[in-house]
Amino acid sequence: MEFNTTTQIIILALQTLGPFTVLITVYFLVTELREQNKVARANARQNIADSHQRLALAGLQKELVDIKVKLRNNQPLTDQEESMYITHFSAIIRARQNQFYQNSIGMLDGDEWEAMVSSFKTLLSDEKNIEIWNFMSPTFPKEFVAFVDEKIQEGKMYKGS
Repeated sequence: MEFNTTTQIIILALQTLGPFTVLITVYFLVTELREQNKVARANARQNIADSHQRLALAGLQKELVDIKVKLRNNQPLTDQEESMYITHFSAIIRARQNQFYQNSIGMLDGDEWEAMVSSFKTLLSDEKNIEIWNFMSPTFPKEFVAFVDEKIQEGKMYKGS
């Protein structure tokens, strides 16, 4: 089978342009992936913000406010109050676990993560919260438990100085 000169020129041109079209395609794919990564990061941050807002609003319920006041004043809680607070604290810790996971897969910027860690240290500075954490920590992944325990120890060292 013989090709005429025009066909040979077309084949040669396609063979020459082929690698360039592959490079252009790869460039556009990389660009698209970067954009998708930005969108995914923004969605992760928005989901965390939404979760935090829901938890903050839940914490403003009169019953929970009364419980927090009792805890601040070192007053004992009823069994019902204890249960309510454990449930609320558990939801907060699960949200923090999600933040930990989002950070571990690179979905949070350094400054965002540091702000979350600072907030977390405040949460873990309360003895009642540490008591509840010690009770519920076996239900969490080991990496997260190690992280939380480290933050608790850092908080104790900070208090001691």
